[in-house]
Order: sequence, then structure tokens, then C-alpha cells
Amino acid sequence: MLERIKGALMDILERKGVPRVVLVDDGKAFAVQFVANDIPFAVHVIPTGLDNLPYAVVLTSPAVVDLPTSQEALLSILQLNMIIPMGAFGYMNGALIYKHSITDNDLTEAELDRILDLATHIVSVHAQQIISSFGGRLALDFPPGFDLKA
Repeated sequence: MLERIKGALMDILERKGVPRVVLVDDGKAFAVQFVANDIPFAVHVIPTGLDNLPYAVVLTSPAVVDLPTSQEALLSILQLNMIIPMGAFGYMNGALIYKHSITDNDLTEAELDRILDLATHIVSVHAQQIISSFGGRLALDFPPGFDLKA
């Protein structure tokens, strides 16, 4: 099952032309990191220890960093979780983090592709809304005052 999911995931990212970095591939677990819509994502395929459901697929994105802590921002994140169709946003150490877990022995490549498309869209749209309303910056944006020199 690990090889099937890993193969499907790599095929999807290659077909979409998304550069990726493999972080773990030890035969027991697999993780890949990529950037979509200027936001970093990681997908981990991890063992569960359960015979009937040996692996879980976990998609994570640190969408926004330097997010100011306020009751209004935290309440907005909770309310946002009520309207998005899958996954959830959380707040940790100044970062807005998105996470979605999939546990399905029969996950097809088409289903995984649709899940990735929906998740990257959800994060992209809502990260921009959170930044517009409360501040912070996309995780890949350079900090204010940073100057790239040739």
C-alpha cells in the first residue's frame, strides 16, 4: 500500500509540474514536500500500527507565519473550520497551520488528486483572507526589510 500511494502521489505532482523534495523514503514511511500557490505543503504517508488500516496520509501546510495573536484572529480561525469542506486550520507559535488526514485502504490516484487540489485551494484562499484581516505573511514570503542581492 505504501508503494501504491507513494507512486500515485509522485505521479500527480509530476503531472502537475510541481517541483518536490522527498524528505523520507525508508520503506516504512514516506514524506514529500512541495509548493502550490506560493504555499508550502508536506504529505506524509505514515504507518498506523493497525492491521486493517496500515497507513494514514497526512497533508500539512504552515500557510501563514507571523500571525498576530488576538481573540478575533483565533475566533476567526475556529469559524473558518466550520465552513471549509475538509481539514482544519490551527494556530501554533504565530503560524496558521492547515492539516487534513486521510485513512482509506482503497484511496485511488484520482481521489488523491482531487484531495490535493481542494486542499491547496482551501489553504490559498483562506490564507490570503487571514493575512488581509489580521496580518502575517505567507510562509514563503521573505520578511519585511529582507533584500535579495545578486
